[in-house]
Amino acid sequence: MGYTVLATGLVLIVVAWLSYRYPNIINPYGNMSPEQKALVDIEGLKKAIALVLAPTGFLLVVTATLQLLKVIDEDVCGVTLMALVFAMMVPLTVAMKRYNAFGRDQSKSNIRFVGVKMPLGRDKSGKLVKSARASRIAWGFSWVVMVGAAIVLALSFRPTRITVGEETIKISGMYGREIPVTDIVSVDLIDEMPPIAMRTNGSDTGNQAKGHFKFKNGEKCMLFIHKQAPYIQLRTTTDLYYLNLSDKEKTLELFETMKNLQP
Repeated sequence: MGYTVLATGLVLIVVAWLSYRYPNIINPYGNMSPEQKALVDIEGLKKAIALVLAPTGFLLVVTATLQLLKVIDEDVCGVTLMALVFAMMVPLTVAMKRYNAFGRDQSKSNIRFVGVKMPLGRDKSGKLVKSARASRIAWGFSWVVMVGAAIVLALSFRPTRITVGEETIKISGMYGREIPVTDIVSVDLIDEMPPIAMRTNGSDTGNQAKGHFKFKNGEKCMLFIHKQAPYIQLRTTTDLYYLNLSDKEKTLELFETMKNLQP
């Protein structure tokens, strides 16, 4: 997966540069007649394509590098690929419409795209009329998805904070929650976890695992762990948790603190 995503990112970066430098490779612009090309705002089109493809390619290269270095797993890499490609398609489609990349004489027609009326003809001076509103919507959507993917990746790498109080154990960060001390059934220290069957709603970045998982024995659990022993197994009246910290000594201290909380 890592090499596939890396190749995809590099291809997008190269295509972004080629599209800007040699706009005739843009389809269908390159196959148009001179009359049709005259209807296309090629300067705006090639800039829009480059501004979409280049950042997407860069983010994919970064994601692939992290996966190849075993910082994130293949699932995270694959989800990021799908999210970024999906986000990329929306502004590209709008750009093709907005800059009249099909070379059509639309002086008497209006096109509706994503619910926005887009006049694409020419005004009295002969200049192409473009709808900025639709473009802003598409670009905004694309950047929201890309920024969201970056934020999720960043949060996945942040270490979990566990605060033990008199009444609750607070787990901060992604999938964080508060566990009432009165709900605790048992606290044990183990050196090996049961084998995991699948991640149902969580993140696994190679070194850390957070969120909802399912063991091969069918038991569901929540993990907030660095993948190194020891682990704290915390059972409550409703859930099963596995916790630890990046430092072994701090994990042992946390275990002793939790052990003293049991009613």
